Amino acid sequence: MTFYSAKYLVQQTNINDTIGIYLMVIAFVFMAVGAVAFLRNRMQTRYRDLSIIALLLFLFLAGARYTDYQQAKSRDDQQTQMASFVSEFATTQGVAKDKIFFNTQAVSDGMIVKMSKKYYRVTISADQQSYSLTRAYLVNPEVKVVK
Repeated sequence: MTFYSAKYLVQQTNINDTIGIYLMVIAFVFMAVGAVAFLRNRMQTRYRDLSIIALLLFLFLAGARYTDYQQAKSRDDQQTQMASFVSEFATTQGVAKDKIFFNTQAVSDGMIVKMSKKYYRVTISADQQSYSLTRAYLVNPEVKVVK
């Protein structure tokens, strides 16, 4: 079972978003270069073809990026909610943030929290305004902690 530290949950970043943006910029640059070359040499159709290919690549990447954006927005919202939950949880329990670890990156009913050497199951109310802790025991004692 993998547990995540509060620091990891707060500073979670996504490198895939950055790579997608760079690919779109490169496709846009190719499209612009092809368009300029085509306008300068109207008789050579290879530049027009290059521009069309770059435009289609750009549109494909933009469409894929939009889908990824929607998923990333949802994931970011969940991670932001988890970061605030971790802060409130640490304050309420009177435990330092660096001493607690959660087994999920999003707030969910039934997640497991590790405090010192004990494990607890977090039961969250339907309106997500309260929670309760129940002592839990792991069947598999192998625990990986991501800090």
